[in-house]
Amino acid sequence: MYISRAHISNFRALQAVDVPLSKCSVLLGENDVGKTSFLLALDRFFSNKKLTDPDDFFGRDTSVAITITLTFSELIEDETLKPLLRADGSLVVRKVFAFDGAPDIKALMDDDSTKAVDKAILTGLLSNDAFHFIPVRRDLSVQFSMNKTSLLGKTLRIKMREAVDGNDADDSVIKVEKLLTDAIEDPKAKLQAFLREQMHNDDMRLVFDDLDVDPIEGVSFKMKLCDDKMEDVLVENRGAGTQNNLIIALFRLVASLHIEGRFIFAMEEPENSLHPKAQRQLFSVLQDISEKSQVIVTTHSPVFLERSKFENNIILTRTAKGNTVARVFDKSQLDEIRINLGIRPSDALLKGGGNCAILVEGNTEEEAFPTFMEMAGVSEFKLGIAIVSMRNSSTAVVSGTAKLLGAYGIPCVVVLDNDAKGTAEDIDRESKAGKLANVKKVFCLKEGTIEDYYPLDVVAEVMNKNYNPAVPITESDFDSTKHGAARLSDFNKVMLEKIGSEPGGFLKRLIGSDGTKLMKEKGLPVPEELRAVFDEVIKIVNEVD
Repeated sequence: MYISRAHISNFRALQAVDVPLSKCSVLLGENDVGKTSFLLALDRFFSNKKLTDPDDFFGRDTSVAITITLTFSELIEDETLKPLLRADGSLVVRKVFAFDGAPDIKALMDDDSTKAVDKAILTGLLSNDAFHFIPVRRDLSVQFSMNKTSLLGKTLRIKMREAVDGNDADDSVIKVEKLLTDAIEDPKAKLQAFLREQMHNDDMRLVFDDLDVDPIEGVSFKMKLCDDKMEDVLVENRGAGTQNNLIIALFRLVASLHIEGRFIFAMEEPENSLHPKAQRQLFSVLQDISEKSQVIVTTHSPVFLERSKFENNIILTRTAKGNTVARVFDKSQLDEIRINLGIRPSDALLKGGGNCAILVEGNTEEEAFPTFMEMAGVSEFKLGIAIVSMRNSSTAVVSGTAKLLGAYGIPCVVVLDNDAKGTAEDIDRESKAGKLANVKKVFCLKEGTIEDYYPLDVVAEVMNKNYNPAVPITESDFDSTKHGAARLSDFNKVMLEKIGSEPGGFLKRLIGSDGTKLMKEKGLPVPEELRAVFDEVIKIVNEVD
């Protein structure tokens, strides 16, 4: 069973959002667009409890009910489910939460009629026994306890239940107690082995302290970690890296025991505090688990994005009108993008919001545009836009980047240097022919390059501030008649003469960051050509629903 679609309205940051999901779904987006709200909404759905916190309601308006509608696909064979299934075999369940009231729960049928959902389904298939959420603020004392809502607790309970069911139900209490104790030992040994491997420490020992196995009262213990340097330290008191390695080991344990088919996993920023190598390892484990059970994660990790499939990525963005929308991949474009893409997916998809993207050639524009936008009285964050550096101006790279963003329905404007007129014409032609329908406008800088818009005294000040030459550089050291590539060559010539080195691309980045801030401090105007770019972006963003 997995959630194939989620429609959520009036919950926390989500006024109304409709999100199609896959077996392994990766949610991207800037902070405060609703990624956490989305996972929390799923958690509230499976909790089957009243909602009594005003913060759960959009705008804290408790007069408007929260509605969470989930579509489930690939369900298990179950006679109690059959009357509720649609013609395509899916189950659609809607829960309406009035403030401080029991949720109204109905199955939605093909003809828009509704049916009551059996209590056994709500307490089993559609409960927290089936759904497991790990927030970004990990409470290891909870996750590694025998609490019925903890992942380790759920995992061990299943193994213990299997051990008891596989033996004579009339066995003595003492034998049942031994069965339960033995059932814990194998998962514990595997968990310890995974942890040793991940942390390259064969002295690492996992201890279930104060272990109490009672056939009637249940099982309880305190988990501690020991090694050659530290003894008897509770897992919640270890460092963030160790704690996250424990989470990885726990997921690996779930995968190795082949019980993951019973859960839907949701995890917020699983890469948090992990080294990139550990991030790769964790995502590989999550992908393995998703072969049998659904995995839904939110992330800001380039590692996760590079290893995920295009079609599994979901970009959440907040429109200028304040609503969160989901942008999903158009699978019909998959083959073409795999062939023609000229930029890493993370470079394009982790740069910001999805209302519009400004595609630029390089470092200067990437650093400069946010400040230039502030000078123009607009904010990239409020607009929900991305500034994507392609580090190239070839037709193949610009077209590939635009196609990738277009597959997620993200409109673009392209800003190129004057010497890339050929590329500009190619992209404009493809746009008008409908091959790059998401490219709304192509700008080719009339002055030459972005560096031409910086006064020479500002460039000199940037060089002096960052390189501290023995004799300060002045505006008169530059050739004011040069533009475009020749102007950049002149900058390098001055640097070589005055400082003894050619900084190349690093100087361009400094001009974009420090130089633009200096222009802002001096009260200089935004170049009109750049203002035209931002006006076009504002127009596009305001057209997004």
